Amino acid sequence: MSDPRAQSFGAVAELYDQYRPPPPEAAAALLGDLHGLDVLEVAAGTGIWSRFLLSLGAELTIVEPDDQMRAVLVRRSPGVHALIGTAEALPVDGGAYDLVVVSSAWHWFRQPDATIEMARVLREGGRLVVQWNGFGRDVEWVNELAKLRDQTVRPRSWRSAELADSPLFRDVEDFSIDWTWRRTTDELIKHFGTYSGAIVRTDEERQRMRELVRAHLDRVSDDDVLDVPMTLRGTIARRSAH
Repeated sequence: MSDPRAQSFGAVAELYDQYRPPPPEAAAALLGDLHGLDVLEVAAGTGIWSRFLLSLGAELTIVEPDDQMRAVLVRRSPGVHALIGTAEALPVDGGAYDLVVVSSAWHWFRQPDATIEMARVLREGGRLVVQWNGFGRDVEWVNELAKLRDQTVRPRSWRSAELADSPLFRDVEDFSIDWTWRRTTDELIKHFGTYSGAIVRTDEERQRMRELVRAHLDRVSDDDVLDVPMTLRGTIARRSAH
C-alpha cells in the first residue's frame, strides 16, 4: 500500500465504521455457509465485513495494517484473530485458508505481489473473493453525487481483479449484486467524509464539499431520506492446483 491515501483512513476510523455501507443481505448467497471454514480477510479495516463473515459461521482471521482501524475491529469483534500486516506480505502460513476475502481495498495493493500472496495462503480449490461495495451508476443524481466526491482527486473505483490470466487461479468470474441503502442526508454527508479524497483535503475544502453535497441531496431527497442505489461488484476465483 504505497499510496499515502491508503494510510489515511485511521484518522476517521470511528466514522468509517459507522457510515460506510454494510454488506447486502444477498452477499450471503454468494459466500455460502462458512461454518467450519478457515477464512482470511485482508485489509479488513474496522470490521464491517468481518462481522458479516462471522455471522455466516467463519473461523475468521483478519490482517489490517492500520492500528486505529484494527482497534475498532477488535473492540467490536473481540474473538477475531487479528494480525498486523499487508496484502503483499501476509503474516500467515501457506495453504491455511479455504476462503480469502478483500473488500474495497484491492485497488490499493501492489501487484503482482498481492495476488501471489493470496494464492500462497489458499488451499487448493479455495476461493478468493475481491469486492467493492459502492454507488450504483444507473441513476443520474447518484452519478452527480459521485462527481462531487471525486472532483479534486483521481477516483479509486471498482475494476475487475484481473485474475483470468493468472495461472494461480481458475474458474474466474465477475459478479454484480444490486441493492438499496436507505440513508438520511446527514448520514450521506458523513459517509462522504470517510473517503480518502475527503480525508486528505484541507478543512476549508471539506467544508465546501459538505455544502455542495447537502445542496445536491436537498434537491433530490424526499423528506430528507434517500434510497441510494448500490452495487456490490467483484471477482471470485478458485486456487489452481499447487
